[in-house]
Amino acid sequence: MLITKLAPTLFVALGGALGASARFWVREYLPAITGTEFPFSTLVVNVVGCFLAGLVYMWLESSDAHWNVGKLLFFFVGFLGAFTTFSAFALDSLLLFNQGESLKLFVNVLANCLLCLICVFVGAWLGGRIATG
Repeated sequence: MLITKLAPTLFVALGGALGASARFWVREYLPAITGTEFPFSTLVVNVVGCFLAGLVYMWLESSDAHWNVGKLLFFFVGFLGAFTTFSAFALDSLLLFNQGESLKLFVNVLANCLLCLICVFVGAWLGGRIATG
């Protein structure tokens, strides 16, 4: 009985560890690549995470591929839950607001919201196309 309760937690924990690690690497190295203090790393993980959520969800819904509960927990709850960072997005927005950076705040909010919504739809469309061959 304990194993059946413990296994889902382990799937989420492992996925979360990998997602958090991937998030760390993006946050660590993207500012050096972009050469700016704009919070691109948060935008990138949110956009990529939303794209992957849409892609994998629609692929699974539209094809004969079926993931067991462990794989679903690992990927969606664990990995994507730790990788995407709307809490970091909100904090970045608050900091830009507190710094009086109105234009950067507006661009940050608009880009995160629009690009993530667009990417979840594009990812879902692409996942459906992949599933149908």
